[in-house]
Amino acid sequence: MLRTFTLLALVAVFVEGGYIHRNTTRLGCSDGKVRGVNLGGWLVLEPWITPKFFEDVNDESAKIVDEYTYAQYLEPEVYKERMINHWNTFYSLEEFTQLANAGISHFRIPLAYWYWDVIEGEPFPQPNPDDSDPTSALFYLKRALQWMDQLGLQAVLEIHTGPGSQNGYDNSGRRGEIHWVDFDYPEKRNNIDRSLNIVTKFATTAKQWINDGVISAETVYGIGVLNEPHACGGWNFNGEMWTACKDDFFPKAVERVRSIFGPEEAMAVIDIAGHGYGEFEGVIADPNGVEIDAHNYQCFGGYWNAIANSPTGWGTHLDTSCNIRNDIAQSPLSTWVGEFSLAVTECQKYLSGGYVNNYIPPDNDPALCNYYNSDPSTYTDDYKDFLKNFFLAQIDSFETNKGWIFWTGKTEDHCAPEWDYLWLLEHDLVPQDICNRDTFC
Repeated sequence: MLRTFTLLALVAVFVEGGYIHRNTTRLGCSDGKVRGVNLGGWLVLEPWITPKFFEDVNDESAKIVDEYTYAQYLEPEVYKERMINHWNTFYSLEEFTQLANAGISHFRIPLAYWYWDVIEGEPFPQPNPDDSDPTSALFYLKRALQWMDQLGLQAVLEIHTGPGSQNGYDNSGRRGEIHWVDFDYPEKRNNIDRSLNIVTKFATTAKQWINDGVISAETVYGIGVLNEPHACGGWNFNGEMWTACKDDFFPKAVERVRSIFGPEEAMAVIDIAGHGYGEFEGVIADPNGVEIDAHNYQCFGGYWNAIANSPTGWGTHLDTSCNIRNDIAQSPLSTWVGEFSLAVTECQKYLSGGYVNNYIPPDNDPALCNYYNSDPSTYTDDYKDFLKNFFLAQIDSFETNKGWIFWTGKTEDHCAPEWDYLWLLEHDLVPQDICNRDTFC
């Protein structure tokens, strides 16, 4: 209760006084762990997080499927107006405060490369570096970091989109073929080099805000160099491109972060890229100030969807969650799980495969999805108990190392409850005080 009172008092000073009242005490449970949520679907669009935002601009052709096509097919002024309104309204100071009051200490903020770098042939507007201009995405990023500063929260700023697409998913900015790196490597490496320059640019922006006193240095916890670069052999190319990340991009990206932030100032964060923890042994020559971001879902693919159809499926999820700690223990670097959820199926509309008309989830039968996509008001007590325990079991494992960041903070109109931390918090399915919680494993 003391935390809640203190935070709300700080916010009131800001709102009524009209100036920044900086909270010099960082949130956390005094154990050095990362406990956070992602701000997914905000500064990088994903159709399953904001389905109406895509449905409102689509027709029977369903050709607007990611942010690239959002910019490509809408009139520039329409695109600009819709994006500005979205940036301005999707998250609020009140929601940040709710999360902070529940003990959340970190936000991972997915960012788009085109806020810093656009080349000829790409449909995005040219970058607007003026962070005082409400038509610039940087205005809203800066505002969010100032809110976090007031509340004692810390940010992991990470590039979520790679030029050419690093994984082929809509969350890379462009759904379809992967060309961030492909079989023309190493002769063709322009997107890797471009990404390295983008890391420099967005890290420099954050550092400049610190130097100018816009935010305090402690607000920036880490710099994530690229989300899910599965082009590097995690899930694609049969592993042949792993060298592009292991020996090329990751070490150089860490060097770029280190040229701006020292290891005591901010973590350099590398994504596990679909590989095993043990494969990161020796990847970074000096691991001081370097952390691994690993994503762990129990919902994608035929295996998990078969488990969802099993009468003992929930027990399997709980057992698996408690055993994840054994895998994480193999990591040579400090590791936190930067994405996980409470979903056990791919039933959420547009989640797997992306935006299409008449979405049919892969690997799921209609009866299963009717159950998991039912109105949350009809959730049974057994299912709610499972969700509570599923969350606890996962974070029990994750906290044996550095911690966790849930995907995601919210969804449009709470359309995906098992992925929506604010909804889960409101319905008492995650702890009201994460520092004083039950355990499961």
